[in-house]
Amino acid sequence: MLFALLSLFSKSNYFKILLIALESLYLIHFTFIAYFGTHVRSSDVYLFFTHITETFETLGTLYEMVLYPLFVVGVTSFIVISMSYKKSTIPAFLLSLFLLFSFWLQEKLHDASLVLIKESVKALFLQKGQGVIQKSEEHKNIPLYRSDNNIILVLGESMRSREHLKERYKIFENYNYKTILSGATNTDIALPLLLNGALSPKTLDLQNNLFLLAKQNGYKTSFFTTQSQKSLQYILPYLSTGHIDTFKVEGSRDDKELLTHLKTLSLDEKNFIVLQMQGEHSPYIYYENASRSTSIEQRYHLSMLYSDTVLRQLIAYVSSNSSKPYIFIFVSDHGEMLGENGKTGHNRFEKEIYSVPLVMHSNLEMHLEKIASHNDIYTLINHYMGYTKEFKQNDRKTVRIYGTMMSEEDGYRDIQR
Repeated sequence: MLFALLSLFSKSNYFKILLIALESLYLIHFTFIAYFGTHVRSSDVYLFFTHITETFETLGTLYEMVLYPLFVVGVTSFIVISMSYKKSTIPAFLLSLFLLFSFWLQEKLHDASLVLIKESVKALFLQKGQGVIQKSEEHKNIPLYRSDNNIILVLGESMRSREHLKERYKIFENYNYKTILSGATNTDIALPLLLNGALSPKTLDLQNNLFLLAKQNGYKTSFFTTQSQKSLQYILPYLSTGHIDTFKVEGSRDDKELLTHLKTLSLDEKNFIVLQMQGEHSPYIYYENASRSTSIEQRYHLSMLYSDTVLRQLIAYVSSNSSKPYIFIFVSDHGEMLGENGKTGHNRFEKEIYSVPLVMHSNLEMHLEKIASHNDIYTLINHYMGYTKEFKQNDRKTVRIYGTMMSEEDGYRDIQR
């Protein structure tokens, strides 16, 4: 296919520009493969353009991964620019037929530049936006009793579960811990599902939103994030901000600000508080004295130590200052690959990504043995807000884990509970 394409364009004065353009596509795709360990998909192209700031933040620390593809493509491009060439004498009709035949075989050929072109075109036709939000008025939740608790939900970012970490951390060893399953492999899907109790993106209904339910039963509601406004924009439509009394986007990326914010709230009143961490967000440099020059594994370890300290401080403050019964829940949105089988990052159906840590601390019954998924956490919070008289274990035998698209176009996996 490349032969036919280049032969056709060899008659053009812009032939070398086409060759350089193809080499640039190779560079992009090879760099992607070096990081994620797989070929690019249309959903990856979509995520690149919707999270472009985060993409370049990560790329800025990946010297060792970018270096080899850059070297190969750079040398090839230099040769392309330097070489002389003759115009093709093969009839354009035959070249066009060969081009079409090769395109038909492309699924087997898997040329890196052409795969990127094909997936980029497919990305143009992906369903986008938030059209999956339901407007149901039929099943409004009504509280069964006036509960009187402090409920604190801390949302981690890209934190791996305990069995997928080499080092030990106090937060996992000294508190009630369990590995559970995330609702999705991406923050933009996992958190909307968790906060709205949805089993799939297409059944997400804001009538089930936890902030709405909390307000209906007399709770003070708060949401605080250390992530940036750009990162928040993808989950913002699903937060039901009209039912949040205190809403603040700190954007400092310093998770110690979570404790500062928590101290401004009165735990003598009943609260539903959601704190979103910057945590182990790529490129894993959001901790004190961070250095971009260290390895991915070392940066991740140091960010884990920082999160460990922050979480223990949050638990200590809640347990010492809540005059009401309280439940403290920490759970990560998804995990992360750190080089296993040549793969890094998330947005893939890998056990290191859909397995997430759950840490709980409470003077109420935690039902830890019954919790296996994000959705079970929603059910537990719903219970302590006064909407059920007892917490019932989910009777489904599998947990469905979605990918990176609200449209569900990149599929799902069913994992045994």
